[in-house]
Amino acid sequence: MLGNALKRRSSKIMRNQAWANYVRDRRKARQLTRRKLAELANIDPSYVTLIERDGYVPRKDKVLEIARAIQADVDHTLLVAGYAPERIPVRDLLERIENFKADKCLEKELRTAIRELFNLTAGEQRKVAEMLNAYVKTIRDQKPKVRRAKRAVGSQA
Repeated sequence: MLGNALKRRSSKIMRNQAWANYVRDRRKARQLTRRKLAELANIDPSYVTLIERDGYVPRKDKVLEIARAIQADVDHTLLVAGYAPERIPVRDLLERIENFKADKCLEKELRTAIRELFNLTAGEQRKVAEMLNAYVKTIRDQKPKVRRAKRAVGSQA
């Protein structure tokens, strides 16, 4: 039943290898089997396999259950999974972004825009986070289409 539902949604499934590695590492650090993690998080054992093998990112409520089961910081777990954190103040979020900067250099314009978040209310900040997540997901979903279009143009020449 779960497999069929995932096949129908395959084009909409978010994949995130950092998330997969994070869950696997935390699970192993706690010396949990996949089955035990599934039991603690109240999820189907096949979800754990999908997460660790394919980088499948479940709904936010399931990510929260997994965070609790692996005894991880909820907000950090949400960030790794690609969701907006629930309780991280903007200053802490900016510090975490700065930490990621070593791996991925942010454009100056983006850093400036992020600093502007300090002037927003908490509700406005949540809305910005939701919009950013949706926009980044849209861009990621469009990348394979752009590559295919470039290949098609190159083969016609």
